[in-house]
Amino acid sequence: MTRLRAVLFDMGNVLLDMGNASGLPSGKLDFRGREAIAQAVRRGGGKVSPEELERLVFAPWRAEYERRYETGREASWEPHMRRLRRAARTRLRDLTLLGHWFAPYAESLRPISGARDAVRALAGRGLRLAIVSNVPLPGKLYEAELRRHRLLRRFAHREWSYDAGSRKPSPAMLRRALAALDAEPAEAVMVGDRRRSDIAAGRAAGVRTVWLRTADGGGPAPDLEIDTLAELPGVLGIK
Repeated sequence: MTRLRAVLFDMGNVLLDMGNASGLPSGKLDFRGREAIAQAVRRGGGKVSPEELERLVFAPWRAEYERRYETGREASWEPHMRRLRRAARTRLRDLTLLGHWFAPYAESLRPISGARDAVRALAGRGLRLAIVSNVPLPGKLYEAELRRHRLLRRFAHREWSYDAGSRKPSPAMLRRALAALDAEPAEAVMVGDRRRSDIAAGRAAGVRTVWLRTADGGGPAPDLEIDTLAELPGVLGIK
């Protein structure tokens, strides 16, 4: 077997417990985030209500979001943020507006049990690490949370589907990550919790795969399976 040099990780519910499958604010955290946007706009002299945000931003965005599997890319926030700026008479940038919405939800995010120790063990043995993740928002928002939980610095490269313009199961992000890590597919492994995206993308890119078992059991069979990240160094032969 070719020597292992690189490990690619999914993020949501692999490194960080997102609280839901989408990695987006929902329920009370969604409403608090909308209130935060409205307050930020008002502080800048503009005006918008949380209810208007549904019409201006979230309803049209969701229509595109529902087509992400068909289009093979994430739904763009840009046209909806532009519409919001015109209607609310604000100059706040996309990332600032989205950051206000994301912030209450972000406070609820926590590392998956065993994530720090597993990542530390792999990095300590000289393996090159990258994150390759499907996310519906700009990667900088998620990177801030990984940094807050002392996970980000171990990853030499990050590929976020929102920024990359493609999403797993396409192998495109994995191939870019491998190039950035200077690793061949045979020298790498993809770790993820979704067989239809993470494992399928790994197989398409020619890398070995490790499935962190979840209820999402449909899709290609992985090379290895684990129940917790604490098992990962052992199944990869790292002691």
